[in-house]
Amino acid sequence: MKVEIRVSDACYLCGLCVENCPTGVFQITDKHLKVDQENCIYCRGCEVLCPVKAISTRLLDEGLTISRRRTLISVK
Repeated sequence: MKVEIRVSDACYLCGLCVENCPTGVFQITDKHLKVDQENCIYCRGCEVLCPVKAISTRLLDEGLTISRRRTLISVK
C-alpha cells in the first residue's frame, strides 16, 4: 500500500505521532520530524492525534478500498 504523508510547518514536534504510531513511521531527529512513508498502514491515527492538524495522509493506490467496522461487545 502506498501512502503519502505530509507534515505542514504548523508542526511543533509535540511527539504525539511518534508515541502513538503503531508502525513507527515518525521519528524526531535534529529538531525535525522524519517520516518513513513505506511503513505506513494508513490508519490515519496521526491525523486525529495531531493537536494542530499538521499531518495529512493520502492513499495513493488506486482501486484499493479501506473499510472500517465497528465492533460491539456485549458483556453479561
